Amino acid sequence: MLQGTDILIVEDSATQALQLQALLEGHGCRVRVARDGYQALREVAGQPPTIMISDIMMPGMDGYELCSQLKADPATAMIPIILVTTLSDPRDVMRGLSCGADNFILKPYDEKYLLSRIHYFLANQALRQPERAAVGMAVMLEGERHFITSARQQILDLLISTYEQSIQLNQDLQAKHAELSRSHALLDGLFRFSAAMSAAQTEHDVIGRALEEVLAFPDGAAAWLLLADTQALAEPMQLAGWNGRLDEPALRRAIADGCPCLYAGRQEELRQAFNIAQCPALSGAGEGHWHACSPLLLGDEVIGVLNVLRAGRVPWDEPALDAFTMIGRQLAVALARARMFESLESLVAERTRALRSEMGERARAEAALRQSEALLHKVLETLPVGVWVTDEKGGILLHNSEGERIWGANPGTEPQRRWYGPQGQQIATDDRELLRTIRHDGTVHNLVRQILSFDGAARTVLDAEVPLTDDDDQVRGGILVEQDITAQQVIDLELRVRQRAIEASVNAVLITDNRRPDNPIIYVNPAFERITGYARATVIGRNCRFLQGRDTAQPELTAIRRALENRHEGKALLRNYRKDGSMFWNELRVAPVRDSQGEVSHYIGVLNDVTEAKRYQEELERQANFDTLTGLPNRNLLQDRLGQGIAVARSKDERFAVALLDLDNFKYVNDSLGHTLGDALLIEVARRIESSVPALATVSRLGGDDFVLLLPGVKTAEQLDLALKNVTDQLNQPVELSGTELFLSASIGCCFYPDDGSSVDELLSNADTAMYQAKALGKSQVRCFALHMNDRVQRRVELEGALRRAIAQDELTMYYQPQLDLQSDRLCGFEALLRWRRGERLISPLEFIPIAEETGLIREIDRYVIRAVFRQVEEWRAEGLDPGEVAINISALSLQEAGIVPYIAAEMASRRLPPDAIKLEVTESLLMKNVDTAQQVMSELKALHLKWSIDDFGTGYSALSYLRRYPFDQLKIDKSFIDDVNVNPENASMTRAIISMARSLRIAVIAEGVENREQLGFLVEAGCDQIQGYYYSPPLTAEACRPWLIHRGPPGPDEASANPARSHAGNDAPTG
Repeated sequence: MLQGTDILIVEDSATQALQLQALLEGHGCRVRVARDGYQALREVAGQPPTIMISDIMMPGMDGYELCSQLKADPATAMIPIILVTTLSDPRDVMRGLSCGADNFILKPYDEKYLLSRIHYFLANQALRQPERAAVGMAVMLEGERHFITSARQQILDLLISTYEQSIQLNQDLQAKHAELSRSHALLDGLFRFSAAMSAAQTEHDVIGRALEEVLAFPDGAAAWLLLADTQALAEPMQLAGWNGRLDEPALRRAIADGCPCLYAGRQEELRQAFNIAQCPALSGAGEGHWHACSPLLLGDEVIGVLNVLRAGRVPWDEPALDAFTMIGRQLAVALARARMFESLESLVAERTRALRSEMGERARAEAALRQSEALLHKVLETLPVGVWVTDEKGGILLHNSEGERIWGANPGTEPQRRWYGPQGQQIATDDRELLRTIRHDGTVHNLVRQILSFDGAARTVLDAEVPLTDDDDQVRGGILVEQDITAQQVIDLELRVRQRAIEASVNAVLITDNRRPDNPIIYVNPAFERITGYARATVIGRNCRFLQGRDTAQPELTAIRRALENRHEGKALLRNYRKDGSMFWNELRVAPVRDSQGEVSHYIGVLNDVTEAKRYQEELERQANFDTLTGLPNRNLLQDRLGQGIAVARSKDERFAVALLDLDNFKYVNDSLGHTLGDALLIEVARRIESSVPALATVSRLGGDDFVLLLPGVKTAEQLDLALKNVTDQLNQPVELSGTELFLSASIGCCFYPDDGSSVDELLSNADTAMYQAKALGKSQVRCFALHMNDRVQRRVELEGALRRAIAQDELTMYYQPQLDLQSDRLCGFEALLRWRRGERLISPLEFIPIAEETGLIREIDRYVIRAVFRQVEEWRAEGLDPGEVAINISALSLQEAGIVPYIAAEMASRRLPPDAIKLEVTESLLMKNVDTAQQVMSELKALHLKWSIDDFGTGYSALSYLRRYPFDQLKIDKSFIDDVNVNPENASMTRAIISMARSLRIAVIAEGVENREQLGFLVEAGCDQIQGYYYSPPLTAEACRPWLIHRGPPGPDEASANPARSHAGNDAPTG
């Protein structure tokens, strides 16, 4: 399928370009190469390729810029472009979407994956042509908002490629895990092999145990050992032993015929184990077998070859070959040691026979003896252990150079060749362990001793002592084999001391493995079990977050997460939960452990149960005058300090300021994000306020989100403005809590002593009045107290009372604004709007609705509106008039009240209204309040077949993520977008994007605030479903709606004079 496909490679590395070119040409592609983006543009201009593969990082013009220019040109926009990247940053995907890239591949190239993507693009090229319609969407990535416009197919292709690459990375991680498991098995095999070699005494025993232990290695199928003749090393090696499923006759024939293993073992430069394929020695096992060939090195000479057959017909990997190299060396040492003991015994026997032989044979005996001694000396000098041979009285007969190194001197140079103890002191003859071994014909194995060598160095040695006997089994001396294990003992001691310290610690200690997914626990000490109640076996392999239970929104967890992300130490005070569910305070400290490459391999966690200390601290704080959440002075301490401030100011005839600060919309944070984050926000606010006020100021929390600032050093309005500006500047900085970015504002009321009050209560009351005035002016304001503010407060109280009476006396009036269906050009429904006429004055909903929401009257108003609208719809339908869908706005408080569902259901049943006669509207900002209850209420009403519409869409920041979560049938584009949609490109683009997104979700779209023909024309062209606004009709009384219902639209000319709607239709009237 790739035969003749024209592919353009853009790569500044000639080597990588040639490699990729060879790969593609090998599959029949016609390949061109460009060194940079500029040459690529020229190549495309001359002859557009079928597919382009471009590196990202190139001099001059990088891959993103090249892709952007090609996608911007209609002539080249349809050329599929694959970008080569490391995909190490999620922003790579954003940049790929932005520039129009169609796919990613990673370096080094995966041939199978690259060819599959090219086949994919060639197979789907025709289908991709019409699928270039751009989709606009907003994406949050690492706290930043990215708005991207890309084709659906491009987004799908990039997501598929990103997903496939993540799968490949996961497979690589699994392979690494398997590799570590195999390495552990190899190390375990090495340990067991070393133990077996230490216990073996004779050469036959060494060979048998070695072949048995080798087969215990992972994937080991069979093993055989070839050894050289110790007297004739140049002669061919012979089979010394074998184990496993091998054809012994075939094995011996192959060795006799000159097996490659024999010649490989004779290579002088050979020092490491290696693989041999299809060895003749395995002819009876079939084809495709591999075995490892490991030389047995004694000094610089190869004394044999160990061969290990691998199961599965695959070669051994490098770690296994390294292990076999070490096994070969240990086996060589073990063989040499066994041969040494046998040679020593043979040497003594030979010397004894020589002394008893006739004098005429002395010359021959001495020659043989010298030859034996030379061989023995050579063996001794190549051993990595110290060897001492003594006579039956303990006198040293011979030793090797390793023994001298261990003791730091040559005892043989001393006249009497004395023995010395651990402190360098001379040991009496009767106390020598070797002498006791000689006298009692016993053996000593693995005796650990501490010695002080002649050069003053303290060492730890491992001794093995055996008697030296003659042909008559008479003890003639002793042999001491000594190994220096100082370094190993130091490490072992340090590990034991540290392990004991951890085990005995009163604090809980845990260790996690950072190399494995989710940082599982691999160790806990006894204190952990005692403190948490969890047994060690039940927590191994789990992430330690289970100790938090469901309490995962703790602010101080941020410090631990930050420490893990930045790979440094961290500390936090957390609430943890024991196995029985009881809570305890954990002062957690986390520290990373780095491996030899500097990477964090593990984390050490130390848990300190500070519950009692915390309780004691909380008790002290409770008894003191401080707020338990923020640590700020509470009301009691504030009143005390205000009283002191008044006394000082009165005595000095001075002024001071008091400010009351209330956070704007704090309730929304608690309702939407939870009280835990709300508390964290209050703590952060308290910290910011304290850091921004003068040193002598007092910051107090009265409760909720109210804070009071006592400013004794502030005496003028200018000083007060400066002090409060510092506070608001700090509060206006965004706050990030548990990955959520919040923006704060506050309404502040302030007053002066003695101008605005001479007592504590007066100052606090007047500051509170000024604060409410600041909120009434639109929030995020600072207002100083003035006497007329009390009049406004009185006015607000009066308005609240009047509103209660208006609800009780049925003084509220409903208006209905018609809605036009743009497809049929006919009336399709109304929106019910509430009005309050008090005497001759029409009070704006903007004035009384906030009061209703704050006092809770909004619930009664909602039910009032539901009754009135349902009654009116019932009357219209009784007259044979169909009003279509009548939209009713539902408040936040009613949406959070489960009782609203049976109320609406009962009203509909009593009025016998069909579900399609009513449509419920909720504003976008209300979606963030008590999300779970709101979703449940909306779902229950949806189950009654009522439709839902989201009002003022586009003015909030959460609606995109909630469109799928809530059961919406319609969304209403806010008037702020429609006002200048025909002249403002940004609003026009946003409106089109909203309509396109709603269509893809199968949600109808209605636009409000349509006031002129140009706006209507734009919405029709953009595909909007419905409109409402003064261009079509202003809100009407129920009576004025009858002609509209009769004509299914605006009434005829004869009724225009009697119908106020007709006088507005077609005019650019302002919105009411």
